[in-house]
Amino acid sequence: MKKILLVSLVMSMSAVILAQTPMDPVIAVFNDGVAKINAGDFKTAIADFEEVLVLAETVGEPANDLKAKAQAQLPVLYYQAANAYIKQKKYEEAIPNLEKTIELSELYGNNADNKAKALKYLPALLTGVGSQKYKDKDFPSALKNFDEAIKYDPSYGKAYLGRGIIYAEQFKVKEMEESLTKAIELSKAAGDAKTAETAQIRLGAFYINQGNMDLEDIDPEDEDYTDAIYSFEKAVSYNPASADAYYMLAVIWNKSNEFDKAIENSKKALESETDATKIAAINFELGNGYNGIAEYDLACEAYNKAMVEPFYDKAVAKKEKVPGCQ
Repeated sequence: MKKILLVSLVMSMSAVILAQTPMDPVIAVFNDGVAKINAGDFKTAIADFEEVLVLAETVGEPANDLKAKAQAQLPVLYYQAANAYIKQKKYEEAIPNLEKTIELSELYGNNADNKAKALKYLPALLTGVGSQKYKDKDFPSALKNFDEAIKYDPSYGKAYLGRGIIYAEQFKVKEMEESLTKAIELSKAAGDAKTAETAQIRLGAFYINQGNMDLEDIDPEDEDYTDAIYSFEKAVSYNPASADAYYMLAVIWNKSNEFDKAIENSKKALESETDATKIAAINFELGNGYNGIAEYDLACEAYNKAMVEPFYDKAVAKKEKVPGCQ
């Protein structure tokens, strides 16, 4: 009789030990997440708190407090995880964590400060990764990054610059002009002179390249410079310091016997050119222009300045035909 009673008592105690409340798994996972935070293991902590949310749904109202605490922690954890990746210069891994910070902050209506910090960092990181993708010739991925940066900050000039550079590579002229002019506008407004100048130079360079191609396409039997003139003038409209474009216009106008225009563009080219050889080339065209309008003293002065290799012999030959030129 005593033996039977003992067995019944043991079975009863086992039942008490094995029994669990519905909250126990939620508490256990939550506590594990806290321990992971204290250990700096944010990635695993995120997984734990996301599991808390799933478990809390099955428990219902008794788990609401832990559910709310998990929701408060998750945006913070994603931001901390992003920071850890940034310190390791793993920017591509940081980006989705920052995006998740913003998403969950908006979803749960909390952590506005972390959301603001994530919004501050994201455009720069996305643009930086996009620039690397561009260097790797992965244009679709680069464009995606630049577009995402603009989505988070529509006033971020560097992202428009990156997008415009890719469109230039793809000869998508309309899209290139829209993006690069936007980069100039926004960067100037933000006091970012370097980005604005880079966008201007890029626009100018595109049209200089286009102008050179236009020159290659000219029929020697019918020299029509209309397209080339349009391209080089477009270049200087975007980049008024484009000495190369002014120089090419000077060459064209001298060939077209429009000497006043050749002189005007030569002078503008000299305003910003610093390379000695190019300065000599510009002075050679300036001399041709003055010679064309019989301003011989000025032509002689310009040819003397052009007497630099590889223009030395050409300048000497021109000087010999200028009355009174020494």
